[in-house]
Amino acid sequence: MRWHMRKKSKSTYDLILNFVDDYYKKFWRSPNTREIADAIGISRATVQRYLSDLSDKGLIEYSGHRNIITDFVRQSQKLKCNPIPYAGTIPCSNFNECIPESEEYFFLPAELTGNGEFFLLKAKGNSMIDAGISDGDLVLIKMQKVAEYGQIVAFLYQNDQTTLKRYYPKENCVVLHPENKEMDDIIIRDEDIEQLQIQGIAKKVIKDLF
Repeated sequence: MRWHMRKKSKSTYDLILNFVDDYYKKFWRSPNTREIADAIGISRATVQRYLSDLSDKGLIEYSGHRNIITDFVRQSQKLKCNPIPYAGTIPCSNFNECIPESEEYFFLPAELTGNGEFFLLKAKGNSMIDAGISDGDLVLIKMQKVAEYGQIVAFLYQNDQTTLKRYYPKENCVVLHPENKEMDDIIIRDEDIEQLQIQGIAKKVIKDLF
């Protein structure tokens, strides 16, 4: 029982809890002690001691098996919702820098999102208003690297600029079309096309009604 006398590290507590939550977000199940040990860089026995201590403190539910229930996991299971990361603000105008936010999650019903990996972006600007996307709306983006002709796409350009536009690939260029009659298309040509990356396609819009 000497291990009870050893001083435990708060940072290790945090690393374990964060890893369990991140693992659950990705796989919808808890990691086992080996996976936690490999990720954190400590022994399985040490992981078990920390998990038991967290359970004794009432911070998790842990019976010694794989199932580890943190507050985050409990909330996800209770709501039967997918945790969707909020990735910041995306310009609905010309290309501009994406504005990152502190990491947080929105819980959306699985029936609403469907299968796949998603993230949320807040629209900034009015270039997509004719598609029903207004300044301040939250746009649900399904993560994928390809898009079909005419889909609304979140683009990354030159590694640090983003925009949300309708996608029209042509033979020698890519047209990014704003859904606003007062705005012109953005046309990407030649070698600049290689600097344009598809981050995902817009699936749904969450907005306030006035």
